[in-house]
Amino acid sequence: MRAVVFGGVAVAALAFAAQRAAAQNGAQGPQLTTRSGVYTAAQAARGNDVYLMQCKSCHTPASHTGVVFANSWHGKPLSALYTYMVERMPKNEPGSLQPHEYADVLAYLLKLNEMPNGSDELPADSVALRKIRIEATKRDP
Repeated sequence: MRAVVFGGVAVAALAFAAQRAAAQNGAQGPQLTTRSGVYTAAQAARGNDVYLMQCKSCHTPASHTGVVFANSWHGKPLSALYTYMVERMPKNEPGSLQPHEYADVLAYLLKLNEMPNGSDELPADSVALRKIRIEATKRDP
């Protein structure tokens, strides 16, 4: 009886391991990343305008690009950066921008990091942004 129970547990463990390996190898479908064209050029242009009015006085574009950006955000969901911005920016009045303005600035940051634009705008929705992984290339500053 022990052999039957042990055998059943072993088979279940192998099945679980195979399922997990398949998931890690992309068997569940392609992963959406910031290299997939997840914002539009028009959205990034609007984001540039908001950045110039609300962000530039405290931040230079260099503080949001290259190695600095990659070390902070690579591999994280885009929702993490969106939420960070909403909760902490602008420094003098966090959360004071409209949700779409934060999404526009986020699109501008992606453009600054040479990520391609696409045909759909980034949503101003942290749940939807959770499905997009930041894929940043580390470069010399």
